[in-house]
Amino acid sequence: MRGRSDTRPAPVVSNPYQVIASGTPGRIGWEIRYFHEVDSTQRVAAELARDGAGQGTVVIAECQSAGRGRLGRSWHSPAGLNLYMTVILRPRIPLAEVPQLSLVAGVAVAEALETIAPGLISLKWPNDIWLCERKAGGIIAEAVTDPAGSLSCVLLGIGINLNLSSDHVPPELLGKATSVFIATGQECNRVQFAGALFNLLDSRFRVADTGGFPAVRQAYERYFALKGRRVTVIDGSSRTTGVVHGVSSDGALLLETGSGLTRILTGDVSLEGAYD
Repeated sequence: MRGRSDTRPAPVVSNPYQVIASGTPGRIGWEIRYFHEVDSTQRVAAELARDGAGQGTVVIAECQSAGRGRLGRSWHSPAGLNLYMTVILRPRIPLAEVPQLSLVAGVAVAEALETIAPGLISLKWPNDIWLCERKAGGIIAEAVTDPAGSLSCVLLGIGINLNLSSDHVPPELLGKATSVFIATGQECNRVQFAGALFNLLDSRFRVADTGGFPAVRQAYERYFALKGRRVTVIDGSSRTTGVVHGVSSDGALLLETGSGLTRILTGDVSLEGAYD
């Protein structure tokens, strides 16, 4: 019985994703908590993590009433079409390296999407998944610390537009958002896709947990959308414009500016001709 302070919704008895649960503790997707609707899979996962949920536990919801993206932005989450999930990770990395996990996850998501939308996938630093240079997904790596300020766990939120049609795209997102269905005309089996994604995430994170982002950097660069393009990075009131040189071994964006090579650790990237 849930306590009065527990705000988690009750899990759905029939869980279509249970068929892909690995059953091996610690692997991503070994335990899958499935809900029809939550406010945010990030919040539900945070409560589960607080109560001791293990490495690799995944929270999946059919829809979110208050889905969260990076920088606290809302994430459009219509029901029954896409994949909305949060993975509880307990990595052995310094707190400062948590943002790199978004890039590691981006590689796994791109590789999974490549199997159903070949040649259309790219990654826009730091956390956007592109299909035909339109946003089809986003990633958020949220650090949770203990009272001493040490890393307790990471809540890795992933939202991917799979079967979203143009009719489901809000007017303000037309021309900016897309999906596998919009890009290819083919519906995606969400359970099968999630199973493939879990395997790729698990593989990439096991490598990165010991070798860091450098261990997957080459794979990231295969999908990197920005190299050689002129961009402006906005971080609060700061604006930095330059040509993208690449991504460093610690995940920083490298810009060639008038004053030389500049490292960018955070910010929103805008570029001519892109959706934003």
